[in-house]
Amino acid sequence: MRLFLLMLLLAASHLPAQAPRERPKVGVAFAGGSALGLAHAGVLKWLEEHRIPVDYIAGTSMGALIGGMYATGRSAEEVEQFIAAIDWNEALQVSAPFRQLSFRRKEDQRDFPNTIELGFKRRLRFPSGLSSGHGVGLIISRFAAPYGEMESFDALPTPFRCVAVDLVKAREVVFDEGSLTDALRATMSLPGVFAPVRKDEMLLVDGGALNNLPVEVVRRMGADVVIAVALDLPQPSVDELATLFGVARRSLSVMIIENERRNLGLADLVLMPDLKGVGAADYLRWRELLERGYESAQQKERMLTQFSLPEAEYQKYREQRAAKRRSDQVRPQVVQVEGNLAPRRRDALIDAIASDPAQPIDRERLEEELTKVTGMGRFDAASYSLLSRDGVEGIRLAVHEKDHGPPFIKPAIVMDANRGDGIQFGIGLRATFLDLGGPASEWRTDLSIGVINRMATEYYYRIQGGKWFVAPRLEYFERQQPVYDGSRRLADFTTRERGGGADVGYAFGRFRELRVGYVLQHRNTAVSQGPAVFDRQRGLEQGIRARFVFEGQDSAFVPRSGSRFVARGGWMMDRPGAERQFPVMETEYSYAKMLPKRLLFIGTGAGGTTMNRDPLGLEFQLGGPLRMSSLARSQLLGSHYYYGGGSLLRSLTNESLAVFGRFYGITSYEFGNAWAGTSWIKPRHSGSIGLMGETAIGMVYFGGALGDRGDRRLFFRLGRFF
Repeated sequence: MRLFLLMLLLAASHLPAQAPRERPKVGVAFAGGSALGLAHAGVLKWLEEHRIPVDYIAGTSMGALIGGMYATGRSAEEVEQFIAAIDWNEALQVSAPFRQLSFRRKEDQRDFPNTIELGFKRRLRFPSGLSSGHGVGLIISRFAAPYGEMESFDALPTPFRCVAVDLVKAREVVFDEGSLTDALRATMSLPGVFAPVRKDEMLLVDGGALNNLPVEVVRRMGADVVIAVALDLPQPSVDELATLFGVARRSLSVMIIENERRNLGLADLVLMPDLKGVGAADYLRWRELLERGYESAQQKERMLTQFSLPEAEYQKYREQRAAKRRSDQVRPQVVQVEGNLAPRRRDALIDAIASDPAQPIDRERLEEELTKVTGMGRFDAASYSLLSRDGVEGIRLAVHEKDHGPPFIKPAIVMDANRGDGIQFGIGLRATFLDLGGPASEWRTDLSIGVINRMATEYYYRIQGGKWFVAPRLEYFERQQPVYDGSRRLADFTTRERGGGADVGYAFGRFRELRVGYVLQHRNTAVSQGPAVFDRQRGLEQGIRARFVFEGQDSAFVPRSGSRFVARGGWMMDRPGAERQFPVMETEYSYAKMLPKRLLFIGTGAGGTTMNRDPLGLEFQLGGPLRMSSLARSQLLGSHYYYGGGSLLRSLTNESLAVFGRFYGITSYEFGNAWAGTSWIKPRHSGSIGLMGETAIGMVYFGGALGDRGDRRLFFRLGRFF
């Protein structure tokens, strides 16, 4: 018996050893869904905490953004920290932040306060999206920049794919090589919201229309098990579908839901976060969305934990990912600039970000300089990626010129309606030809009809592309104004001016400008309706005028911080009816500051004088919304004036990002007066309350005001205020 057992043991010892069973490769497919896609970061956090490896990732739109970030070797905690640091309002706004606009583009926003811009490149064209996607592109570059040149996305710490749609050939495009930055920018191009990406002969947009949940893509990458994370929205109510935008939004959602349903059946395991009560624009609720993604994985704990690894094996998996991660730092020996950037501006850009090759790139400074490029007006987006070739480090900067221009056309609509004055309406436009005659030089023409009839053209020439400029101009101007005796309207008068002038000035940068010039024009002021309260004044007007502007606020619409100062002065050598030469001086100052509890304070002060030598005493005017709101337009006229006012605004917009504008409740107090004569006049007082909104077509204000002498007024205005 013992001999038999010994022989059995010897035989067993010669049998071949059984190979250890390989663990299944786990892949994850992340669905697109705008802000809702932030829930994917919560899923990744749960998987890491339970030591479940992710061997392959594919995603569409926001699913690709979160998946791509994780694929670069970041942990779930780092992904969460990255999301927490994003300023979503800035990243998703339509154009460059107001502070980063060039001074001339700031003037455009002031004079034409809306976000509409048309172009005339071969024909009249609209932009291809509400936003150029510049802010989103910078977010992508922050983590994807080190992966600018890749033969295969399989070389990433976690192999990755993302999906876009080529509008030219109407087909799905799966990115698996090249620039990770470009691939993610393409898949994030939500049609109508972000401008498409041009690559080779393709015009690329968000892949959601054809494949919003790329399960098959993950399977083809080699995954044995595919976990699909879908973003299922609750059905909208009938009221939500009762608008044009509601129907359009739901129509797109239906297409996406249909292709998601096909892919859900191909997945081995489906996670579906509870998204009730949140919407696709709720980026500011990112923390709550992460928690919902985490909870969706927790609910499938029993099925997911079968893929959990022992501690030692999971640690080895993490080390393998970390070994493939590229450095976020670069000391650029080479700087490549792609795009039609003027040589002087290109050199200034390179010097600003890479003047010392021994120092690593300052990412914050880099992004600020690229945003300044988009603020010049010609370019709508700029991105960057890092290079490393044969031990030489570098950086690639890509600037994208707007597809619809130049030249550019900014339209404007002005409407002023109040009890007693009736309704006044006007339309206008500004056409701008950029870089005409040299870098930073331009030709600008304004046309308006209605409230003010005006046609003006100015050629702004930057001498040798430097800071000094000359600006000759021609102008025709016509405006009708009322004349009041107290609260009684006596007559209307019309002022017509035609002529021109030329300025010499210095452009300090994005915030300040000084100009001094000569004006020569024919001026005609006469009563056009009602009794002849003054005689016609007609003749030549000429003088020297100067202006200094400091533009330090963060918005031309409703500023939330900063101050603005304007000083105008001149010496009138001739004016019809004036017996001698006289000065004209005026200053304006405004200040904005955010307060707790979503409150905003805006204060304004202004004053001017002609030393009482204006022959008709009509130089300055007060009256109208936020210019003594209880009074009619131009109810106070004079050779001198002063004005002060403070407004307290309360944001009425919820935590979702406001695609169509922000709205505020506003209450204001104002004091001031305008008069002709040598004696100081006591101030009039006014209080108002109303609703104000920042919209794509301009500022809207509806409210009512009460004055110190019983003046009452209801008013509506579409235009500019602060």
